[in-house]
Amino acid sequence: MRQPILVQALLLLAVASLEAGGVAARAAERDRSEWPNETNTGVRPDAKLTPSGDVVADQAGATFSGLDIAGRVYIKAPNVTLTDSRVTSASFYIVRIEPGVTGTVIRNCEINGVGSGNDGSYGIVGQGTFVGNNIYNVENGIGVSGSDTLIQDNYIHDLLASGSPHYDGISIDGGNSNVVIRHNTVINAHTQTSAVMIDNYFGPISNIEVDGNLLIGGGYTVYSSAQFNGGAVDGVSFTNNRMGRGKWGYSSIVKNVPVWRENVDDATGRRAGPR
Repeated sequence: MRQPILVQALLLLAVASLEAGGVAARAAERDRSEWPNETNTGVRPDAKLTPSGDVVADQAGATFSGLDIAGRVYIKAPNVTLTDSRVTSASFYIVRIEPGVTGTVIRNCEINGVGSGNDGSYGIVGQGTFVGNNIYNVENGIGVSGSDTLIQDNYIHDLLASGSPHYDGISIDGGNSNVVIRHNTVINAHTQTSAVMIDNYFGPISNIEVDGNLLIGGGYTVYSSAQFNGGAVDGVSFTNNRMGRGKWGYSSIVKNVPVWRENVDDATGRRAGPR
C-alpha cells in the first residue's frame, strides 16, 4: 500500500510545483506590464491629432497638444508644454529645447526619428520634465543639456540611426546637476555604449539619481565616467534598477564612486553589478 501513497504524494508535489510556476510566471508577466511600454506611453488613446509642420515655440507659457507633427519641434521660450502629440522627423534634434530655456514639459508624446537621421540624432535634447513619452528610431533617446530635469515613465527603444552611431538611451555629458531618471524602460539592443551614459565631457556632474528603471543592453548597461577633463563627477546614484547585462557588463565606472544599491538582473533577479 505504500507505493500508491508515494505516487499520490509525488503527484501532489508535481501539481503544487506547476501551480507555483504558473503563479511565478503570471507575477513576472504582471511585473513586466507595469514598466513603460508601447501600451502605456506616447499619445493617449482618446487624443485626436491635427496634422502640423515644424513647430517653433517662442511664446512663454504656450501649450501645444494633439498635433501630428511632420517635422521638428524647437522650443525657444520658457514654460512651454508639448503633450499628446506625435513628432516624426529625420532631423538631428527631433525635439530641441534651446540652451538655458527652463520649465519645458514634454508629456505623452510619440517621438519617431525614422531611423535615417544622421548619427548623433536625439529624440529630445535639453532640460525640463519629460514624462510618459515613446521614443524610438534615433541614436540617442534623451540628451540632457542643463540641470533640474525629471525623466520619468518613458519608453526608449529601437535605437536606430545612419552613419556610425554610438547609441545611448539617455545621455548626460557634463555641465549637469539635479537630474532624476525614474521608472523608465530603456532598451539598447546594440552591443555598444549604454542604456544610460553619465560623463564629464562638457563639464562637471553632480546629483544624478537613477532609480527604479528597467535598463537593458549596450556595451555596458550604465556608465558613470570622470575620464574626461570637464570636472568632477559627484553625487551619482544607481538604485533599485532592473538591468539586462550589456555585452561587457552592467557598468563602467571610471574615476568616481557612485552609490550602487539594490540593482538586480532582470532575467534572474540576482544582484547586478556594479561590474
